[in-house]
Amino acid sequence: MSKKVFVAVAILALCVVMALPGPANAQKKRFFGIATGGIGGVYYPLGGALAQSLTNKIPDMVVTAQTGNASVANVNLISRGEVESGIAQNNVALAAYRGDKASWKTPQVKNLRCIASLYPETVHTVVLSKTGIKSVLDMKGKRIIVGDKGSGTEFDSRRFLEAMGLTYNDIKPIYVYYAAAVQRMQDEQADGLFWTAGVPTSSIIEIATTKDVTFLAFPDNVIKKLQAKYPYYTAVTMPANSYPKQKEPVKTVAMLAIWVTRSEVPEKDVYDVVYQLWEKTPLIYREKKETASGAEVLAKVHEQGKNVKLENALLGVTVPLHKGAYKYYKEKGISIPPALVPPEAK
Repeated sequence: MSKKVFVAVAILALCVVMALPGPANAQKKRFFGIATGGIGGVYYPLGGALAQSLTNKIPDMVVTAQTGNASVANVNLISRGEVESGIAQNNVALAAYRGDKASWKTPQVKNLRCIASLYPETVHTVVLSKTGIKSVLDMKGKRIIVGDKGSGTEFDSRRFLEAMGLTYNDIKPIYVYYAAAVQRMQDEQADGLFWTAGVPTSSIIEIATTKDVTFLAFPDNVIKKLQAKYPYYTAVTMPANSYPKQKEPVKTVAMLAIWVTRSEVPEKDVYDVVYQLWEKTPLIYREKKETASGAEVLAKVHEQGKNVKLENALLGVTVPLHKGAYKYYKEKGISIPPALVPPEAK
């Protein structure tokens, strides 16, 4: 064989080798993002734990948690195709899906779909005791933190004030997120706040630990007005001693945090993540052999993780299921309300 022929054969052989599939652990990775919330809330630690758990359970998928401005911002990111999924309040998801012009200011998100319901989000109404605010009806003229723009809290704050007969024109609204809200309250640059989050949330613990605060209850008539117009608000009681200085139970309202995506995300990807959320399967990349469901991992991370249960998977869901999630729940024999059947599956 001539030298030229040998070189040509060698090059051809190298090309063939490079074209062959690599070892199993070199398979192409799938990427799946979860938009969460800011540090100090519940979306952030639960979303991070969920992402790590799923990455540890699905060999060919890398799941990442992305910090952000929570519900409204997360839905908008999903609708623009900038992230595969995110956590959002069920009322925000419903407004986006319907294109409710009274409360949803960006384009309607007709392709919004649900993966699972996660846990209840409770409304915290906290004021500095020295302000003399004794009731939510005393907020007129006060400096009230209403949540960052693009957050579920800010979405809710307008509705709470409406039920109280007030608007942003009647208070001095402050638009900030968790860390800044804590600082404003500690520096007494705000009189109080509304905050929608799972109990307990670290930012409220920090405020209640460092300042003399009062947790305000929602009067029955305000709750009734809210529920008459927005039935997904559920009356709940925050147990006594959920936070420092909160010695009495507090009557308030809650809604559900749900995990949402868009219809265009591949069915297999969503089926795999919802399967691993609920099924007890091996945790890979661990020296010690373990099996666990994603939900079991969440229960170890945060108190609200204990509420993430298969029997509650469709609780408070306000938009249709993604086709991949629908397939899983059907296989499990779970009764699926007609409103949650994805249009793509009809």
